[in-house]
Amino acid sequence: MIEIIGVALAVITAVIISYPLWQKSQRRMNFALNHQSEELQARKAEIYAALRDIELDYRMGKLSEEDYQALHDQYKNDAIQTLKKLDGLTATAFTAKKSSPVRQAGAQFCHQCGLPATSTDLFCSACGAKVA
Repeated sequence: MIEIIGVALAVITAVIISYPLWQKSQRRMNFALNHQSEELQARKAEIYAALRDIELDYRMGKLSEEDYQALHDQYKNDAIQTLKKLDGLTATAFTAKKSSPVRQAGAQFCHQCGLPATSTDLFCSACGAKVA
C-alpha cells in the first residue's frame, strides 16, 4: 500500500515539475512562429518595393522590355513563394490557437466588448450587455 502511494506521489510530482517546462516549449514554438512570420513579412515588403522600383525604372526608360519582364517575373515568383510560406505559418498559428484549452472548453464571449464570460454569466461584467 505504501508503495502505491509512493508511486502516485512520484507521478504527481513529475507532472507538476514538467508542466512549466512544457509551457516554455509552447512559448518557444510561438516565438519561433512569430519570428518566421516577421521575417516573411519583411521579405514581402522588400519584394513589393523592388517591384515598384523596377516598374518606375521601366517607365523612366532605364530598363529594357526584356530586362523588365525578366525581373518582374522573378520578383513575382518570389512573392508567390513568400506568400505561400506566410499562409502556411498563418494556418499553423491558427490551428495552434484553435486547439487552446480556452477554446476547447466552449468559452463564451461578450458580443459587445469581446471579453470572456463564464457559462453561468447572463450579463457581461465589463459592459453589461446580455451574453447569448
